[in-house]
Amino acid sequence: MPTVVYEPSERAEAIIRLAINKYDYNKTAKELGVSPSTLRRWERAVPSLGIEEYLERAIARLLIIIPTQWSGRDWGIAIGILMDKWLLCQGAPTSRTESVVKSFEALKEEERDAVVERARQIIAGLSQPGVDSGDGRDEGSEVPDYP
Repeated sequence: MPTVVYEPSERAEAIIRLAINKYDYNKTAKELGVSPSTLRRWERAVPSLGIEEYLERAIARLLIIIPTQWSGRDWGIAIGILMDKWLLCQGAPTSRTESVVKSFEALKEEERDAVVERARQIIAGLSQPGVDSGDGRDEGSEVPDYP
């Protein structure tokens, strides 16, 4: 019987499928037409292949050939997980939060006074029912644009 040679990207796809199947080796082996022992061997070989290269190939494979038996949700999750792990291997951030904070002290005195006065108006309005709190939700209310 001839030996079938699988590309690293095919092995990566199998490992991804294994993870999606919650490491059910028998189910995954049946879906892929390989033996459970082959899946175990491929899984053990992951570190020896160089995880970054392995992840890159898996991502490329999934982007080129979208598995028809997967739902869009499964495909999206698989790509997301692979990209996250690949970015971690690269030392890149996997999420990014940006904040722009303008220091109160950096404002001009008249700007600070305007902010304080507006805060007082809002607080006073919150304690009095029926008074416009200035949150912009009341018809005709104007909320000034402070720097």
